[in-house]
Amino acid sequence: MTIVLTGPESHPSSSNFCAAFVRTWKTLRYRIGELRTFRRFERRLTFTPTEGQGIRVILYGIPYGDWNAMLADADLWQSLKRVSEVRRVPAFGFLVPRGDDRTIVIPMKAEHAASVPAGSHGLLPDKRALEALGDKQQFGAYVARNGLAAHCPATYSSADEASFPCVVKRLDLSGSVGVEVANSRAELETILRSKIFAGRPYFLQAAVASPVEYASFCICDGGRLLWQWTFASTMTGPLVIKSEETDKNLQTVGMPAGVQEQIEQVLAPIAYRGPCVVNYKLDAQGRARIFEINPRFGGSLLQRPQVALLREALGHLLDAAR
Repeated sequence: MTIVLTGPESHPSSSNFCAAFVRTWKTLRYRIGELRTFRRFERRLTFTPTEGQGIRVILYGIPYGDWNAMLADADLWQSLKRVSEVRRVPAFGFLVPRGDDRTIVIPMKAEHAASVPAGSHGLLPDKRALEALGDKQQFGAYVARNGLAAHCPATYSSADEASFPCVVKRLDLSGSVGVEVANSRAELETILRSKIFAGRPYFLQAAVASPVEYASFCICDGGRLLWQWTFASTMTGPLVIKSEETDKNLQTVGMPAGVQEQIEQVLAPIAYRGPCVVNYKLDAQGRARIFEINPRFGGSLLQRPQVALLREALGHLLDAAR
């Protein structure tokens, strides 16, 4: 179970309020940028299907900016043969056609999956799955509740319980933001007094010492993997946090032995349906220690060099959609 802790409060000051304003402004600018990028690419594509009666695909929600080029690529969709139309729409339910079993909805982000209109067709995670995987705290509770702790790094209830080095993570941030390695109790206390952690929720997690971190991009139905692509990122040291700056040595690999069974065991209680990204390292015994599972497509799959893999993933998704 993820034990939520809170960093020591910093004294209110004008600099704190300014920092909050800057964060809000940056988020707003980012969202506006996503919308502008979304509008620069085709939002409706039509084709003559070469197989079957034709499928209309609704790409639901505004995606991350660098996804748009691939999602609006006519050659990609035409190569799937069954697709007759692709619509890229913001996440407003009234934009999804109702009562048409040949319309398949593909949410762009987890937040969009949560707002797909009832009765829509697709390979879609349900509310229970989205809640379990939606954030670090919920995922930790889900893992503990279902006896799955052996598949994830241990978490600590306090600094007194922690073994060092350990990893301290902000609960309310994503990616590598708000993730630090503490090599000692003194170093942990320094981290918790920093601006990014002071007064903020966090948790402590056992460090998995390995320079290689894996990401498996999966298409799932009923908690079983229908398709997967795995890549490995090799960092400069066993405790280096993966980020845009450190993740420079990336290569496609086979999924390590036994990991598919572990992932399926974690996904089975929620009978997960849809795309997801599983991030993990291997421990000294070669077993996966899963950090998180994101219930959406992964950005690396939406890049031009991976077009053949994206075609495979979409093909499996459309085959299983209902």
